[in-house]
Amino acid sequence: MRSKDGAPIAVEQALRILVQAAEPFTETERVALADAWGRVLAEDVRADRDFPPTDRSAMDGYAVRSADATTAGSVLRVIGEVRAGQSADVAVTPGTAVRITTGAIVPAGADAVAMVERTTTTDDGGSVRLHDAVSLGENVRGRAGEASRGDGILAPGSPIHAAEIGVLASVGRARPQVFRRPAVCVLSTGDEVVSPDASGLADHQIRNSNVPALCAMLREMGVEARDLGNASDDRADLAERVGAGLTGDLLLLTGGVSVGTYDLVAATLAAAGAERLFHGVAMKPGKPVLAARRGACLAIGLPGNPVSACTVFAVLVAPALRRRMGLSRWDNAVVTAMLDEPLDVKPGRATYHLARLDPSHGRFRARTARSRGSGDVLSMARANAWLITPAEGGKFPAGAELPALPWRDYQLR
Repeated sequence: MRSKDGAPIAVEQALRILVQAAEPFTETERVALADAWGRVLAEDVRADRDFPPTDRSAMDGYAVRSADATTAGSVLRVIGEVRAGQSADVAVTPGTAVRITTGAIVPAGADAVAMVERTTTTDDGGSVRLHDAVSLGENVRGRAGEASRGDGILAPGSPIHAAEIGVLASVGRARPQVFRRPAVCVLSTGDEVVSPDASGLADHQIRNSNVPALCAMLREMGVEARDLGNASDDRADLAERVGAGLTGDLLLLTGGVSVGTYDLVAATLAAAGAERLFHGVAMKPGKPVLAARRGACLAIGLPGNPVSACTVFAVLVAPALRRRMGLSRWDNAVVTAMLDEPLDVKPGRATYHLARLDPSHGRFRARTARSRGSGDVLSMARANAWLITPAEGGKFPAGAELPALPWRDYQLR
């Protein structure tokens, strides 16, 4: 699809098309908790008991009645001890206190805890003097203060990271239900492309940086990709590899998507029965991007230049893949950054400038990274984000605020 006048479509339109085509998975499975990191939750998780299940001490100290501790200097008789991991088989009565450790159950009769650092005990430990008054509920984690039994804790579509692993463990979900992983294949094309471990390269050859970079970006999303290798500029070779890739959920191709004599990807996808969704997006870099679909499989043809390939992946492919994986939040996490230096942009296409973001006093400052263009693979290591300027272009002075898409953290939620 292109616009009526044949021009590339807008980034927003391309994203809508891809996201609509990326229908979320319905297939689920249960996995061990140790294997749940990076997966997407497919079930509603609720508290199986109150959190905490009873009043607990937030400090080492003495469990007391606040009515006995209204003034500094109060002296109370110590009648016992409660430690974490024990039941509380002692009750606090008027004029008494119980030694208590962090996390221990607050014994019956007590409604506050005096910090041990603010107390002095007698030599025999039989009494304790409070340095300060202690108020009702002080240093006590009240029963159900965090959640009541039956409260929703995690919703379907939540990404499972370290914090979620801890939550699942705390409510006894040792085998959470998750959406299945997408089957993703990555294929590079072009006679000039050789393996990263190749040596003695001729001047016309380039090492394959696209596939390793894209596989790493996928891995950061919790997706392991199958490397289909590199297809030569031969129709039969490309058709065989494309056919293998179209059996999965997503096929990423790099190179061969423009309109040159040896740009064979569009024709090969069409011959394989894939329906074209669009070919050409008004973005820089990345204009020649191609999207097609055969059955449930999406095929995205990325430009061969490495900066273009990675930019299109982050801007268009990652959101669609997140939606297919079942994530409730699939949109890109765009932030606002303030320019450290002026930026002059010609009109024509939405432009994604490699840039370096630096946090400063709760906000981001940005400076464009030195780059020789979309073929400059080295420039990506100088950046950690893209600054986004609109198709209208313009002159943006130092101090102007622009949207930015973080490079290494674009997939976080």
